[in-house]
Amino acid sequence: MTSTPADKHKRPAGCNSAYCADIYPEEPDTLDRREKITESVVTSRKERKTVEGMMSGRLRLDAAGISVLPKFLGASDILKTIQLLPGVQTSGEMDSGIYIRGGDPGQNLVLLDGARIYSPSHLLGFFSIFNGDHISSALVLKSGLPARYGSFASGVIDISTADSLTQRTEGTFTLGMISSYGTINTPVGKKSQLTASGRGTYINYILKAVAGVTGDDTDLPEYGFYDFNLTWLTEIDKNNTLKINGYYGRDRLYFLQENFGVLASMLWHNAAGSVIWESHPDNGPTNRHTLSFSDFDNNIFIEREPASLEMPSGIMDISYKGVTSFRLGQSRIDFGADYTWHRTEVQYPDISGLNSLINTSHTPGPYNTHEFGLYADWSKWFSFPLTIDIGLRYSGAVTGKTFYGGLEHRISLSFTPAPSMRIQAGLHRQRQYLNMVSISGMGMPTDFWIPVCENVGPQIADGVSAGFSHSVLGGLIEYSIEPYFTLLENVLEYDGEMFDMINRKYIPEEHIISGKGRNYGVEMMLKKNRGKVNGWISYTLGRAERSFPDIMGGAVFPAKHDRRHNLSIVGNYEPADRLAFSAVFVYATGTAYTPPAGIYIIGENMIQEYGPHNSARMPDYHRLDLSVTYSFKAKGRCRHSLNLSVYNVYARKNPLYRDLRFSYDLELKTLDLQMESVSLYSLVPSLSYTLKF
Repeated sequence: MTSTPADKHKRPAGCNSAYCADIYPEEPDTLDRREKITESVVTSRKERKTVEGMMSGRLRLDAAGISVLPKFLGASDILKTIQLLPGVQTSGEMDSGIYIRGGDPGQNLVLLDGARIYSPSHLLGFFSIFNGDHISSALVLKSGLPARYGSFASGVIDISTADSLTQRTEGTFTLGMISSYGTINTPVGKKSQLTASGRGTYINYILKAVAGVTGDDTDLPEYGFYDFNLTWLTEIDKNNTLKINGYYGRDRLYFLQENFGVLASMLWHNAAGSVIWESHPDNGPTNRHTLSFSDFDNNIFIEREPASLEMPSGIMDISYKGVTSFRLGQSRIDFGADYTWHRTEVQYPDISGLNSLINTSHTPGPYNTHEFGLYADWSKWFSFPLTIDIGLRYSGAVTGKTFYGGLEHRISLSFTPAPSMRIQAGLHRQRQYLNMVSISGMGMPTDFWIPVCENVGPQIADGVSAGFSHSVLGGLIEYSIEPYFTLLENVLEYDGEMFDMINRKYIPEEHIISGKGRNYGVEMMLKKNRGKVNGWISYTLGRAERSFPDIMGGAVFPAKHDRRHNLSIVGNYEPADRLAFSAVFVYATGTAYTPPAGIYIIGENMIQEYGPHNSARMPDYHRLDLSVTYSFKAKGRCRHSLNLSVYNVYARKNPLYRDLRFSYDLELKTLDLQMESVSLYSLVPSLSYTLKF
């Protein structure tokens, strides 16, 4: 039995919008009701949907919903599931980024108990930093964006840890081939609870073993990570709760290229913490105060005798956010303020062994940015099935003597002409004051962050969307369609290669150019909610286009992450109570890149000439994942299960990048050029054992 200290109001009649669903959540998907009448007990069970909110541009998951998601290498992962939704781009190999409706990963707002996370995935795209056993709920927003969220230009991923007290110790431990992890949840006294989790991986051993079997001679890197979560929840009294949450994770990638004698490594970490105080009196406004800390740091190291190169960068935040909520008749009003201090260090080369190349007097110091926001959300529902949500936010940021600011509007309508049908529409403006600059185009830690400053303005996104969703056969089948369109200002692009940074007077701002962009498309989804066979099919037809005055004279070209077609098919099959199968198939158009048009040899130097920007495409991306879970018969409080998962079943070698290779014929004196795709891995198996008590 659990007690829930958080405020759980009953949703008023007529409150049908996605915003109302966020404020007044439905009862849990799996529901047991017991009413004691003298000596009789009546029990009923409500049919459970695997995932709620998939048809409304807002995905909401609770702990029970997360546990039944498809398994990726033996674990349920919220970020991997998000990538299977319409409007979210399928990632490529070694691409751990989340691309929502044409936006890039740096345009998302990712929160863990109110603390911003700047790199939410571990490398190789296999793992997110969110331990599914430690999460109590997850909210993903593509549309219907409340004004309380700020400083982003694409989507929101809001993760919450433990929010209810337990009366006994519970735990989950998994031992697997790819990774091992565990979570323990224990009461401390009558009104407090401690939840602790830890994970680690040894995936590099599996990848090398598979490469040896398949005969793949690709040079594989060595990679590993570990992370920890700790959450303390206490009920001060019946109207006040306090939660303290902490996270730390560290990744290490090591690569040795023997042919060229180059040693390369990347080390990066995420640290986050927050203190949340909620006050929810019986009669009066609800108050929530959040004080948070976030730190992201990475360092790229390259060594080739006699020289070595380091490129550190990082960002640290200290934030406060306060919000007050109250109901006024058939309305709900939220208002509040937030403030964040950013300390940003952009990438800059530190070279040893060749000191004459760099004048360290030009090393840029850290940027200190003060960002703030004032906001209000108003939700009005009527006796007929219409809800209006209006949000207004004023935000601003100061870096040195430079100030940027402005208003942001958020408006959405939701109309429910029948219980099984919903029509919705919305428009919004968003401003983002801390921007990610992509060098690799793969969502890797080679990318860095830079705040608004004299030469870098805020990104501004103006978007509109509309949607229709309908359920038939008593809710057995759902389908939806939702077009969207977004205009972007001050989109950033790095105007050179990574090693353009190695010069005498490198100034980061001078290598960043601003332009415009537009993202548009249509999302479609078909979903079966229950039965032995259930799952969904999602498809997105979309474009992400960019234009920069300094690139091709301002001509429009596709963004690096532009994918015309995105298809995901998810299936679950439960032939028996303790046996479950799942399958995931994904397909996406290849990403864009700039191809070389020719090579010139002048003296001993080889010079490449490139074609139109992002005018070529990588091969299409597709893969099939399979998973089977067998649950042993429960013994007392202990439950055991065994999972076998195979990632990329048919060993598709999806390319990581394309390499220009050439061969010279001495007799014919000809130079042969050929573009070859380079893949990192193919099939990845996993076997894991889980114990719950």
